[in-house]
Amino acid sequence: MSRVTIHETDPRRRFWPIGFLAPAVAPLLLLAQHLGADEWLLAALPLGLLFGVAPVADHLIGRDYRNLSRDAARKLAGDPYYRRLMHAIVPSYAVGLFAACALFARADFSLLQGLLFTVGIAYVHSLLVLVAHELGHARAARDRLLARFALALIGYGHFGVEHNINHHLTVATRDDPASSRYGESIYRFALREIPGTFRGAIAAERRRLQRRGQRWWSMQNELLGNWAMSLALVGVLLALFGPVILPFFVLHGLVAWFSITMANYTAHYGLHRRMVNGRREPCGPEHSWSSGFLFSNLLFFNLQRHADHHANAQRPFQSLSYIEDTPELPAGIPGLFCMMLVPPLWFRVMNPRLLAAVDHDPARINFRDPAQAETVSAPVTETA
Repeated sequence: MSRVTIHETDPRRRFWPIGFLAPAVAPLLLLAQHLGADEWLLAALPLGLLFGVAPVADHLIGRDYRNLSRDAARKLAGDPYYRRLMHAIVPSYAVGLFAACALFARADFSLLQGLLFTVGIAYVHSLLVLVAHELGHARAARDRLLARFALALIGYGHFGVEHNINHHLTVATRDDPASSRYGESIYRFALREIPGTFRGAIAAERRRLQRRGQRWWSMQNELLGNWAMSLALVGVLLALFGPVILPFFVLHGLVAWFSITMANYTAHYGLHRRMVNGRREPCGPEHSWSSGFLFSNLLFFNLQRHADHHANAQRPFQSLSYIEDTPELPAGIPGLFCMMLVPPLWFRVMNPRLLAAVDHDPARINFRDPAQAETVSAPVTETA
C-alpha cells in the first residue's frame, strides 16, 4: 500500500519559515550574552541544537510522504512566496554571521569555549549552502548572484561552479568526488571530496572561459569574483572586530565546508550508475538517497527529497516529491551526521540498507575497493 498522499495545495506552506531558525541562532546568543548568559551555555548551544534537538524533533514529528499533484506543482513553481523566502534568508544569514563575529569578539571565551562555539555555529550556518544551492539552480540572474553572495559568506565560492557543471553530470560514478563510496568513511571521503570539488571547479571554469575566448585573469572569471567577495568580507570583519576575528572566520569556513561534505556523503552513498551497451545509464531516482523526516526537510528546504532533485534539477524545492521504492535513509540529516562520525556505526546501519536497495547487484554499487564486489552477497563488517 502506498504511503504517498497527493495534495492540491502545499501542506507545508506555513512551516517553511522554520528555515529562518538557523540564522537566528547567533543573534539570539548575542542577546543572551548581553543579558549575562554563561559562556559555556553560549559555546555549547549551537552544537546542542543541531546534533541534539534537531534529531529528536525529527523522530518525534515523524516522516512526511505528502506530494503535490502535477497541477499544484506547476502553480507553486510560479508562486513568488517561495522565492521571496529564499531572497530574505540570505541577508538573515549575513546578519547571523556578523552577530557570531560580534559574540566571539565580545565574549570572555576560553580557548576550548571559543573552539566549541566556532565549530557549532559553523555547522548551523552551513545550512546557508542549501539556500545557495536552490538559488544557484534558478534561471534568473538575480537569483544566481544572490547564491554567489551567500557562498561568499563562508568562503565556498567554488561550490556553485562545481555542483552545477560537474556533479549533476557525473553523480553516482567514480568520476564524481562528491559521491561517496561503499565502505568509505566520512573522513576518507572528506580527504577526497574537498580537494576534488575545488579542483573540479577550477577545471570547469577554465573550460568555460576558453570556450568563450576569455582569459583566466579577467572580470568574467566567476571563481575569482566569488573569492574576491569573500576577501572583501574579511576586510569588513577585520575593520569591525579586529585581528581576533580572522581565526574565527577561517575555522568557521572550514567547518562549514566539512558540514557540506557530510551532507554530500549521505546523498549518494555507495550508489552507482551502471554501464549499459557501453554507455553510462542516465541518472535516475534510484541513484540518490532520500529521507522523509518532516522537520529536517523543512530546515533543509527539502534537500532530503534528493532523488527527485537529481531527476528534475530545475524543480524548485517546494515542488519536490517523495519517490517511493527508491533508497531511503534511516534518519534526517542531523541524525545522520551523528551516525557518520562513528564509521563502524554508519557501516553497520547503512551497508545492509545499500545492499537491499540495489538487490545485491555489484554493478549498482560504487565500491571504494573493487575487491569488495566479491563480498556483497554476504554480511560484511567494514572498518574506517
